Amino acid sequence: MVNDKIHAAFADFDRIHQLIERAAARIIRTLDLPPWLEFDDLMQEGFLMACEAAHRWDPQRARFTTYLYLHLDFFLRRAIQRRLPARWERSFSDEDEDQLESEQDSLEEVEIQHTVHSLLGRLRDEAPLAFEVLTRFYGVGNQTARSLRTIERDLGLRRGEGEQWLREGLLRLRNMWMEDLAWQSPGEARERMEQGSMVSRGEGKIPRSRDGRCLLSL
Repeated sequence: MVNDKIHAAFADFDRIHQLIERAAARIIRTLDLPPWLEFDDLMQEGFLMACEAAHRWDPQRARFTTYLYLHLDFFLRRAIQRRLPARWERSFSDEDEDQLESEQDSLEEVEIQHTVHSLLGRLRDEAPLAFEVLTRFYGVGNQTARSLRTIERDLGLRRGEGEQWLREGLLRLRNMWMEDLAWQSPGEARERMEQGSMVSRGEGKIPRSRDGRCLLSL
């Protein structure tokens, strides 16, 4: 049973390798690491963290690549801290806070964007009409945002049905988002809940970046 779960988790090995490679590159770029800690060491730690994460992963809640994407940086930083001697660990902890905050803000936005697009893929499979209405209304991808009346006419819906399907899509996204939040620690989940207008907040509002941009349309 465990082996089947690990096999399922690593089914998209190329994507997992890409996630680990990017996480390792971010850490090399942003942290003051000792010279003996090389990129290959971070890659090795990343795969070890991915194996540990696979044991905690629940296939019913989210794709493994989504779960790993949201947590890999934290897992990898924690693993590195365990390997560092005391003097490097202090340096690791006392880095320039402004730089870290800027990096984290950017990372959080990318994480949210990635998660939302993953959830949209699930919405397309589970409720195609709700997906069509929602993505046309918000102008997802290369589409131009349209009014509900225009969407109703284009999709052959009766007046008022466009709003119903839009609410249905937002509600489904909200529920999916809450499932993903369940994977995070209480503190992380609470922070996500408090970030701007998010799917998990209010009446299913669309997540926005810190400058107010709709992350669905990025």
